[in-house]
Amino acid sequence: MGNRNKLALSLLFTLTACGGGGGGSAPGQQVITPPVVTPPVVDVNELVSTVATPTYAAGTGNIAVFNAINALRDKLGSGLLSQNTALDQAALAHWNYLDINTIVSLHSETEGKRGFTGVDATARAKAAGYTSAYVDEVIFGTNGADNFAGCVASWANSVYHIGVLFSGMRDIGISALTTKDDPVFGKYTVCVADFSMGTSKSEQLPADGTIRTYPYADQTGVPIVFYNQAESPTPLPDYQELGTPVTLNFKTKSFVAAGAKPSITISQLSITPPGGQPVAARILANTTNGSVSTSGPELTRDDRMAAYTVTIVPVTRMLANTIYTVSFSGMVNGATVSKSWKFTTAAN
Repeated sequence: MGNRNKLALSLLFTLTACGGGGGGSAPGQQVITPPVVTPPVVDVNELVSTVATPTYAAGTGNIAVFNAINALRDKLGSGLLSQNTALDQAALAHWNYLDINTIVSLHSETEGKRGFTGVDATARAKAAGYTSAYVDEVIFGTNGADNFAGCVASWANSVYHIGVLFSGMRDIGISALTTKDDPVFGKYTVCVADFSMGTSKSEQLPADGTIRTYPYADQTGVPIVFYNQAESPTPLPDYQELGTPVTLNFKTKSFVAAGAKPSITISQLSITPPGGQPVAARILANTTNGSVSTSGPELTRDDRMAAYTVTIVPVTRMLANTIYTVSFSGMVNGATVSKSWKFTTAAN
């Protein structure tokens, strides 16, 4: 009996050591280890290439402006924008305020006046249910009914307003309508567009080494004149009119990842007609949110401009039906960069 007990106890210890007898591997059996699956890296700054079809009615100013903005942003390499109905509501509310109060101040509203919904675009968007740290707003008004094509064209042919076409925003709201008849001036067109992105989103930006430009490469029909005094605020106020501003934007993904500010050194920046000399021009840049230096033309420091952006403005009208070449070389945050491209001006 004693030997039998010893044997049973020995067998119990053996089974316990191998997990009860059912968890071990038989001699020669292969142990298969499941593969480690690494989830794909999500690029939160990837450019948006497709968006949902907007709900704006066909033939309206809203759909015309929406399509024109996204077409131009696509040409510039800035990514597409999605319609946001809360931003639509905010833009329409401000359009109504401007119409009721005869456009006293373009972007601000005064509490107590009819149609008031917020002192600025960010407050108006919040009142409409859109949560964002900042809303960028552009407005254009012109004589005549249904001149919606002129809205986006005016924002592009500018020094300050073109910033929305390069921005990393993701959402847009639009109110583009013709006003009621004015007893003196008749009807006129007013476009309000609000740009932003939700607080949980990141900017959409191009790959490092990219230089985005307006006019873009091989663009045709570029205006020959920029009516300087028509933009508010007014850049280079000493001039009544200028040639079309040429803008270069250097913001790419690495600026967001590193939280870096731009350091831009311009060795050459010129606009040249065929067989001629570079046109006389001025360069404008924001030097508060980064540093910009140039070997010429003259640099005007303008902190109302978007960071990462340099604009060269001819000081006289450009020639009609002419192919101009823009040449840039310099350094951006220590990296040597260059770009040369052409565009063609309109007939008049």
